[in-house]
Amino acid sequence: MTSDRALVVPGLLPLTEAELKATLCVSDEHLQRAARVCHFDPAEVDPAGGSTGLLSTVHEALLAVSLIRRLADEPASWRAYGGLSAGCLTALLFAGVITEETCFQLIWETNTRQIAANEARRSGTFLAVLPSSEGDAYRLVDALRAFDAQPWLSVDLGAGVIAISVTSTDGDAMRQVLGRFGVAVLDVFERAEHCPYAAPGKSAFEDILAGVEFRPATAAVISPCTGKRVGDSPEAYRYMLMEQWFDTASLPLLVDGLCAVDQVTAVDLVGPAKSVVVTRVRDLLNGRADHRHLAVPGLVAN
Repeated sequence: MTSDRALVVPGLLPLTEAELKATLCVSDEHLQRAARVCHFDPAEVDPAGGSTGLLSTVHEALLAVSLIRRLADEPASWRAYGGLSAGCLTALLFAGVITEETCFQLIWETNTRQIAANEARRSGTFLAVLPSSEGDAYRLVDALRAFDAQPWLSVDLGAGVIAISVTSTDGDAMRQVLGRFGVAVLDVFERAEHCPYAAPGKSAFEDILAGVEFRPATAAVISPCTGKRVGDSPEAYRYMLMEQWFDTASLPLLVDGLCAVDQVTAVDLVGPAKSVVVTRVRDLLNGRADHRHLAVPGLVAN
């Protein structure tokens, strides 16, 4: 049964200790498949401290398991799906475009190559920031050209909240530079993402996607870069994944696109609660469409 709801799937958000414990304590087919494909032993994963310190392969695989289980508890599927970053893979899974096996295989392939690339030579730094006013995102990126070879607006979350990538690997220095512009740094990640110099590079990413089987979708898939429906073809899905990895993803455009799908009157979010994405989706839908946050196991849904 398909409802009149659409769904946002966020990227690689933190998992708390409770969320990790809830994911690891049930040894079902989803966890077993994730462990086999992504090459880890669930019994050796220490949930203390949450996902901090986990390899990104393990973190993303366990997040996907928790999302899969959460949606299995719902009585209906959604009319449209859209993901940000790593959430693009699970969005394609939920829309029937890829299998669960393929989803975990892409998680493994992408993250292991990213880890290897950044161990050899870090591709840059990814910073979640809040400029002093909503219209400052592009002006900030332009101003940073005096301090970095290629600053990039990586993700736009709306209301001025953005993520930027820089080629510099000196996070402390970039914090100081941003501080001069009156910019609040919300988080720093030691690898650049959603930019032309993201690892794995374009040729490697093309290789990863070349052999993937994309199936006809059972629901609309919205691109986080354009806010438009992705054409239901393998070429279009490959292009969407490439584009969102090397260009600017936009939560406002994604929400706009989901709301524009015929008969959609509500847009939900599934995932952990510890993220600004939760409040941003709610604010973007205020007075416009109904909304629910479907919390992953380990939390009480709100």
